[in-house]
Amino acid sequence: MLAKCLIINVLRLIIVILFFIAFPNITYCFRHTYATLQIAAGTDIFTVSKMLTNKNVATTQIYAELVSEKKRETVDKISLK
Repeated sequence: MLAKCLIINVLRLIIVILFFIAFPNITYCFRHTYATLQIAAGTDIFTVSKMLTNKNVATTQIYAELVSEKKRETVDKISLK
């Protein structure tokens, strides 16, 4: 019975450690997705920068470049024959 409790406690510890390792990556993905969707929807880059609490607008500019690149790819798919 004691061995079973120890195994369960070790498994809990492993799960907690994995969560704390993954948590910063999860929050980064949420921020990245939020910023990209806001810029794609037409929200001003300065507003998005303030909402993300970025110190520099150049940091937010990365998301705008991703949206511009995606728009270019979409337009390039159109061909007039």
